[in-house]
Amino acid sequence: MIKVKTRFNPGFIQMSNHWKNLFPALTNSNIAYLDSASSCQVPEVVIDAVSQYLREGHGNPHRGMYSYSENAEAIFNRCREKVANFLNCQSTKIAFTKGTTESINLVANSLQNKINSDDTILVTQMEHHANLLPWQRLSEQTGARLNLLPVTQNGELKLDNLDNFLADNCAIFAFTHCSNVIGTSNPINQLVSAAKKHHVATLIDGAQAVAHNKVDVLDLDCDFYAFSGHKIYSPGGIGVLYSRQPDSISPLLLGGGIVNRVTDSNYQLTDEITRFEAGSINMPGIVGLDAALDFMTELDIEKIAVHEIRLIDQIRKAIEPTDYKIISHQKSKNIVSIASAQFHSHDIASILADEQVAIRAGHHCAQPCLSALGFKHCVRISVGLYNSEDDLNKLMEALEKVRSYLK
Repeated sequence: MIKVKTRFNPGFIQMSNHWKNLFPALTNSNIAYLDSASSCQVPEVVIDAVSQYLREGHGNPHRGMYSYSENAEAIFNRCREKVANFLNCQSTKIAFTKGTTESINLVANSLQNKINSDDTILVTQMEHHANLLPWQRLSEQTGARLNLLPVTQNGELKLDNLDNFLADNCAIFAFTHCSNVIGTSNPINQLVSAAKKHHVATLIDGAQAVAHNKVDVLDLDCDFYAFSGHKIYSPGGIGVLYSRQPDSISPLLLGGGIVNRVTDSNYQLTDEITRFEAGSINMPGIVGLDAALDFMTELDIEKIAVHEIRLIDQIRKAIEPTDYKIISHQKSKNIVSIASAQFHSHDIASILADEQVAIRAGHHCAQPCLSALGFKHCVRISVGLYNSEDDLNKLMEALEKVRSYLK
């Protein structure tokens, strides 16, 4: 059996074990949780913040003059400011959504009456389906041609024809910051700059990036940036959409809290960013995101990234001598995806689950990406700040058992 050969110093191991102890779900658990690219576990400080909020009184922001509502409004406004600081932008550019998927759909839906059959839409083969299907539907609705930037066998975007695609009356270029299946970190500054030369709007799917990279949307100069709270140690059901020019898009949903005036026959939307937040706000999600941002800031994303890269390096070195084929990008910061010529990824995942190792198997909602690399499915191993060398050894022991169980 191949063990992970540690190169971690004692201080590093102590730190990783300390970080794991911040997560109640993992503290007294035998599970090696290696599926953080899907959803992160939630730290105790975030759980406590949500619990305290609910215990002390839940209210709707902007809906009342009593203490519960006023407290909710204060947290709501504070969280928006924290997100703005997190992305380095003005809070008036930040809208809350249910997640990255809704954020992308909001932008795509807004373009339905702004583009036509003479236009093109550019995405990449690397996209999660959440950043592909909305553009496919927009293409069907408007007649605009959908172009896909190819993925090379090295797991990188093929940029040879990028300028030609952008020059082809392109209305928007939507692309992922980091691939959810092969972990590639795309050259987002280069992609945005290329789009700017052709006056093309840009949308970046940042779901897989924000927990591992500092993001500065002003430096990027992108038009839209989207991410989800559950990827950065917050509960699910809360997401963020940054919009450089919020007036350029329209709400996906209509309802309470987004209007200045309503008559029997028409309505007037508010000029505030809240026009994208119709209905009752997910306040437990807001509270969780608010606390998670504090948590991430205190631990420091750059320190977390160093820890995760070390873990990924150890996983790659342990798997390389085996029969499993690593298909993820060699510089991936948080993901190692593997395939087997002998075993189906779901069978591998099932045995790993029996061995208390949590990973994800399948096409990972990224079928065009895997197809471009010549695969239909794979096993994805993804790390978070709470993972340790013990988790990696448990993973390798379980992968060894797969061969004995299925041969």
